[in-house]
Amino acid sequence: MIEVQYQPQEHPYKLSHAILFYRNNQGTLATLHKIRNKQFMSGKSLDPAELEELLHTPNQQRRMNYLPAQVIAYSQNEILWFVKSAVRPIYFNVPKEEKERLFLNRISGKKVIWPSLLFKISRNSISCWAVKSNRRPLPTTQLYFAPFTNLFSDQKFCLPNAVYSNPPDNLLKFATHAVDIIFQGHFSHLCGVKENTSYPGGRDRFWADMARQVEQNAIKSFPTKYLLPMNKTLENIL
Repeated sequence: MIEVQYQPQEHPYKLSHAILFYRNNQGTLATLHKIRNKQFMSGKSLDPAELEELLHTPNQQRRMNYLPAQVIAYSQNEILWFVKSAVRPIYFNVPKEEKERLFLNRISGKKVIWPSLLFKISRNSISCWAVKSNRRPLPTTQLYFAPFTNLFSDQKFCLPNAVYSNPPDNLLKFATHAVDIIFQGHFSHLCGVKENTSYPGGRDRFWADMARQVEQNAIKSFPTKYLLPMNKTLENIL
């Protein structure tokens, strides 16, 4: 055992725990050790919840944080963020090389009905899925492909640099910031994504027809029958 030496304190503090960090090029591990008679006892892998409890005794409680209704689940590094279906503009900036898709640029800025969406947000990536209901998703909620471009096969967005430039320190504020940029951003290239809707004319024609129908007040809700199901539920992405 390793003996621990420390200077006497005027206040009655007692050395009770120590945290040891281990690093290599793969990452960092930590172990938590009790101190007994100035000696390290056997340690155990450090769980973030245990660290939280250790650092915040009854006299050192941190102020609770308000969680907005959009938060479905969260950790220190990730948030599941739910946005209900709503009418809002959709923007396109299809590159001129994709001539057969340039018609989308003519509807850029027009209003459409967006599906209910579930975002998994971290500081390094944002993934997106559609769900059929406006009700708060449950672990058993079925996930569907989000009918957009700029999505890779793993449902991660290819995002503009604006999402990551000067992001807020607070993860909740970052999530709000990132989702706002997605709604205000331009869908452009395909990212190799295949058709992710069952609409007869395909995804691009789906949005063009939707814009026309909204403009004519001929549609009231998102047509969920065209969403393609994934072999996943919300529980699978936690």
